[in-house]
Amino acid sequence: MQTVSLTTILSIALACWALAFLLQLVDVITGHQVKRAGRAAGTRDRDRILTWTIAVCAIMLVIVILGVDFATRLLVDQAELLWGALVLVVFIAVGAITALLAARALRRPNTGYQVFREELRAHEGSRLTKGRLADYRSWLEMIDARTNDVRRRVIVGRLVRAIPVVIALLAFVAAVWLASLDELQPWQAGLCIVPIVVSAWLAVWGARTALARNLAIHAVHQKQRAEAIILLEDLERKTPRKVAGLSERVSRALAILREQQGQEIRPH
Repeated sequence: MQTVSLTTILSIALACWALAFLLQLVDVITGHQVKRAGRAAGTRDRDRILTWTIAVCAIMLVIVILGVDFATRLLVDQAELLWGALVLVVFIAVGAITALLAARALRRPNTGYQVFREELRAHEGSRLTKGRLADYRSWLEMIDARTNDVRRRVIVGRLVRAIPVVIALLAFVAAVWLASLDELQPWQAGLCIVPIVVSAWLAVWGARTALARNLAIHAVHQKQRAEAIILLEDLERKTPRKVAGLSERVSRALAILREQQGQEIRPH
């Protein structure tokens, strides 16, 4: 029973590592492309999001197919109507939620500094109300808060890149254990070191690429922010301002005008 369990753990770990290895390749390749695009334009990495969405949806599609096949076996072969129907509903819900999340990720609007700058350029030369300018200030603060939240993304990225290494270590431990039970040859267990080395190398490469990508995009974002600040200050200078004592002078002028009109009417 121990041998069967270890063999199962080794098979599942190697299959999961193969999927994680493909995702690591996606991370490195798309990160390198976005790094070059960031230096040129600093646009939102929609190509990277699209690639990740396709990869994750493909993995979830395979999982859903396997789950539906398992549910069908429960319904048809074992006549487990309750559990079969429950498993079928669960995997259909997983597929639907994955599709909704993918659609949301792809349809999420671009609300960065570039859009903010283009919005201000559309009003260049016109006069805006103070309320509208306050809304633009709030919009800029929201973009700053989202852009400056780098620490959380870096920590999450490190944890995600460590997952393939952990899976590879689990496969190596299972292989060594099976080799100690004479179920595997020592050289076969030694081959499991390769996934550890490859995953660690790709994790370091992906982290370095992510750092260079973030720095390149940050530099372009700061340039776009500076241009947006100049446009916003120019619009604020053109905003009508209250002149001190203007209402009192207007009231006095109207009172004088009414007195003059009253004096002109009296002789008649």
